[in-house]
Amino acid sequence: MGVFIDIDFSAISGTTRSLIIAGGIVLVASVIGLIVERVLVAGLRRLAASTSVKFDDIIVSSLRGVARWGFFLAGVFAALPVLPIPLSYADEIKTAGRLVVLVFATVVVGRFASGVAAHYAHRLFPSSVSIAKIIVNAIVMMFGLLIVFQTMGIKITPILTALGVGGIAVALALQDTLANFFAGLQILASKQINIGDYILLDDGQEGFVNDIGWRSATLKMLNNNIVIVPNTKLAEAIVTNFSLQEREFAVRTTLGVGYDSDLEQVERVTIEVARDVVKRVEGAVKDFEPLVRFASFGDSAITFHVIVRYHDYGAQVLAQHEFIKALHKRFQEEGIEIPYPVRTVVMRATKAE
Repeated sequence: MGVFIDIDFSAISGTTRSLIIAGGIVLVASVIGLIVERVLVAGLRRLAASTSVKFDDIIVSSLRGVARWGFFLAGVFAALPVLPIPLSYADEIKTAGRLVVLVFATVVVGRFASGVAAHYAHRLFPSSVSIAKIIVNAIVMMFGLLIVFQTMGIKITPILTALGVGGIAVALALQDTLANFFAGLQILASKQINIGDYILLDDGQEGFVNDIGWRSATLKMLNNNIVIVPNTKLAEAIVTNFSLQEREFAVRTTLGVGYDSDLEQVERVTIEVARDVVKRVEGAVKDFEPLVRFASFGDSAITFHVIVRYHDYGAQVLAQHEFIKALHKRFQEEGIEIPYPVRTVVMRATKAE
């Protein structure tokens, strides 16, 4: 035998009944919005991802969460007439509704505008994506806020005047921040430092450029540590950019062999080892022939340089590691001596007086 619960709605007061109906409307609207978000918007996202056009991805991304919250707010406003709200609050409710719609529209427009700005910034200035998004979002939010004030009946002319006067005070108080901001813009406009470049600063800091933000740039060192450099410091520094014109660059390894060595054999063996390392180490330029150049007669050895080219600055560390190991082993097999630093002290006997 089942249990049947009989609810006598006639016994419920009018206010309670209105609240139940209003809550049901909001709940139904929220469920519909969730379904639309999970089914329709998700389908549009997959469709946009399958195309080569970028703008459909930007549009779909800007609509993220819109259906869910839009249906929820529509349910709230649809439920308002059911609630026992005095007519004297009708104007305030309409104003609140317009404000909610304006805020909603500002967020959507801001997302779309920042997406478009990031797209074009990535094409024109790859390093300026984060700064472009910040500027566009700030502009859209500012105009949206002014429209909200106008809707609320607040005159915006005095606000603009106050902003003009206050802007001077803010600029003086935030002069270091603004200096970093405009230094970042100058770095991006010059295109002398870009994302992915390997740079060396005059104070010894070096690494791959990860990002150039509105305040600072981040460098990723070869040991995976992150160095944060203020934009003003980066703009004023003497920078060696290993990736500005050609990403390929030559690395010179200096070695030495004993004076009794056969230099022709040393050159041949060294080139063979360098070729083998270039073939199996990622990042080396495969079609570049390694060079051996004898340099000088040292105190205890004849020094020479081995020159190899690499695509990536970070690849040289592993390549030199492998090259020195392989060359040391091969020199031992060939009987080529890598001498220790030796000094010969000659003592001359003096005649006894």
